[in-house]
Amino acid sequence: MLLTCQIEEKLTKEFSPLFLKIEDDSHRHVNHGNYSVGGESHFTITLISKNFTDLSRLQRHQQVYTCLQKELKSKIHALCLKLFSPEERAALSE
Repeated sequence: MLLTCQIEEKLTKEFSPLFLKIEDDSHRHVNHGNYSVGGESHFTITLISKNFTDLSRLQRHQQVYTCLQKELKSKIHALCLKLFSPEERAALSE
């Protein structure tokens, strides 16, 4: 199973997202350390979940890191996280 699919499965199970987008940014890091041929080492994740309501930015990141701890130890080199509650995302759209 592709790492992107594993990440999607775990995040969906843990956060029941209203929106989830996982972008593989590995191609932008071809000449950087920890780049692996075939990519799947650098990701941008945008996630909207009710679980993030009333949590600080740090607490949200900690929850995602905990969910993906196995992948972070062995496969993921870098994560860019964009984590929102539904209310925050709606306010940004206005």
